[in-house]
Formats: sequence, C-alpha cells, structure tokens
Amino acid sequence: MRSLVGLLSGYTILVGGNSLLTTLVSLRMLHAEHGALAVGLVQSCYYVGFIGGALGLGPLVSRIGPQRAFIGFAATTALAALGYQSFDSPHAWAVLRLVMGFSMVGVFTSIESGVNGAVQNAQRGRAFAIYLVLTYLGVSAGQFLLGVSTPGSPAGHALVNGLFVAALVPVALIGDWQHVAAPKPATTPLATPKRPALLLDGLRELTRVAPRSVPACIGAGLLSSAFYALTPVYLADIGYPSSDISHAMGGVLIGALLSQWPVGRLSDRLGRRATLGAVALIAAFAAAALIVIRIPLLIDVLLFLYVALTFTLYGVIVSDVNDRVDQARRVQTSATLLLVFSLGGAAGPTLASLFMRLFGAGGLYVFALAVTLALAALSRAPERAVGVSNPEAGN
Repeated sequence: MRSLVGLLSGYTILVGGNSLLTTLVSLRMLHAEHGALAVGLVQSCYYVGFIGGALGLGPLVSRIGPQRAFIGFAATTALAALGYQSFDSPHAWAVLRLVMGFSMVGVFTSIESGVNGAVQNAQRGRAFAIYLVLTYLGVSAGQFLLGVSTPGSPAGHALVNGLFVAALVPVALIGDWQHVAAPKPATTPLATPKRPALLLDGLRELTRVAPRSVPACIGAGLLSSAFYALTPVYLADIGYPSSDISHAMGGVLIGALLSQWPVGRLSDRLGRRATLGAVALIAAFAAAALIVIRIPLLIDVLLFLYVALTFTLYGVIVSDVNDRVDQARRVQTSATLLLVFSLGGAAGPTLASLFMRLFGAGGLYVFALAVTLALAALSRAPERAVGVSNPEAGN
C-alpha cells in the first residue's frame, strides 16, 4: 500500500471534485426549474458513460499501469468539466456527464486494480475499506465545498476544475509506480479481456464464480446513483434551502467514511454474505422511515445511517469476488464489477425519479426500500458457485 500513496492522494482530491460537480449539476438544474425526471435522465448519462468505459478500459489499465492510466483519465475529466461553464443546456450536460462517466470508470479501475494487487485475501476487506474511507473523505469534502458559491455562479465550476487538475500532482510526483502486467491468455474468458464481447463473457464467468455478485452489484449501483442524483432534489422538495442541502449532504456522507473500516473488518470476520444481509436489512428500516418523516434533525440522522450502511455494500461485494478469483484476473475483475455497478447506476436516477413522480419526494426512499429489501433477500439465497479459487473465503 505504501507504493500507492501518491495514487490514493490524487484519487481523494479527484473524487472531491467529482462529488462537488455531481450535486452542482442537480442544483443548477433545479435552479433553472427543470424537474426531477430531467435531473434523473441527465445524471443517468454519467453511468451510461461508465458502461462504455467498463467495456473497454480494463486492458488499457493492465498494459500501462494504474498511475499512468489515472493521469490520462483524470486529465480527461478536467477537460470535460470545462464544458459546464460553456453550455447551459440539459442536452449538452447529458453529453458531458457521459464523457465524465467514461473517464471516471478508468480512474476507478486504476485505483481498484492497484489496491487489490497490493494485498492478500486476509487483509482485502480492510484494505478496500481504507480505499473507500478515502473515497468518502473526498466525497464529503466536495459536498461541503458547495457552500462557496450559489448554484448558478461560475465559482463552483472553477473550483471543480482546480480540484481535477490538482489531483494530477501527487500521482505524478509521490510514491513508487506500480506496473500491472497484462494477464496471460487462459481458458477462462475473464482472463482474456481483449474485446467488449469477451468482457461480457466475463460476466457469465463472474456469475459462475460468485453468483450473488452481479445482482448485488447492480443493487449497489441503483442505490448509490439515486442518492447522489436525487437526494438534493428530495431535500429541496421537503423544504431545505440550498445552503442547508450542502451541509446535509456533506454531513451524511461522513457516515460513509466512518463505516467503511468497521464494516470491512466485520466482513473479514463474519463473512461477506452475512454482512451483506445485515447491512441491507438495517438500511431498509432507515429508508422506510425517510419516506414519511419530515423533521429535519431526524432526517439528517436517518440519512446519516442510510448512507453509512448502503455505501459499504460495494466494498463487501468486491471483497467477496476478489476472494474467489486468481491474481492474474483482478484487473479485469475490477473492470467487470464496475460495468455491473454502472448498469445499476445508469438506471438508478431515472427509476428513482419515476418513483418521485408517483409518490412525491418520499418516492426516492420507496425506491430505496424496495432495493434494500431485495438485497437482504438475495443474501439469504442458496449459493451455487462453481470453481471458486478459495472455497473458504466469503460465505
């Protein structure tokens, strides 16, 4: 992990900028009197770009290594972010969100392949928890930075660009560079990621090795994207002013930061499957309460609990899968999991916005309740994994 100091530092800065930009887009669209459905559709384009990136970027990261890949993709996000200051149309923003998603999947693949390549199975849950702690440290800081400008002013977007450029510095200058060798051809489709079709074959292999991983990862994507895209809309609809929205979003995302390490340790000791079920079930209770409660203090507490739980799901799922695959396949596994996550992410804002049209502001958490209950039920489903490389890991 010491060799990844520069990479993880730059990553933390970058996700801070991305977090700020995501909520800034939602608030600017609300400021321009666009509805929840329009916000959901534009934000879904980010995950459509994710899908495109996940289909083809894994081999590139394998070939050039995580540091070089990070610099290239982070520079692309900085260029795309400039467009938000030049255009004020939802159609243009949809295209920019697509480009951002494509670039960010390259960033995430670089980071996750670097982290997974630096640790053994026994420490994987904790190592991934450190990575996610840094993720939500950046995400939470980005939300607090919303307060430096009003939604329609250029200052927020200038700050986003500054963060994206600053993220390049530690990656280029700090720490040893880790080079990931491209995996040698093998009989397993997941080990030969030279074409998008083979990555889709990798989905079938992933289902064979860890059957719960695909639907669980889709569910995690649904919850994460819907939260980021539409919680600002939910809070505005129930009466929060813009300044309070930034503080509420930043505050509740601290919950995601604080929960990563204990949940990672719990999954190492209790097992991934049991941890997934417990986390999803408690999150379902929080979502049910958020449907009806309208007292600001209680909403803040419930959102804190909800985020602290649901934002650990992806780490538990990834740790489970990486317990079961060979070292040579881990770069491709990261890309495949990000593809699956992005499928849920692409659908999340649009589906949740439809629930909001039907049920009002609380519809966002009617949607979340349905997804968390489905994940809890999934954790109880019989395991049918075949060819698990480490049968004692991740129950």
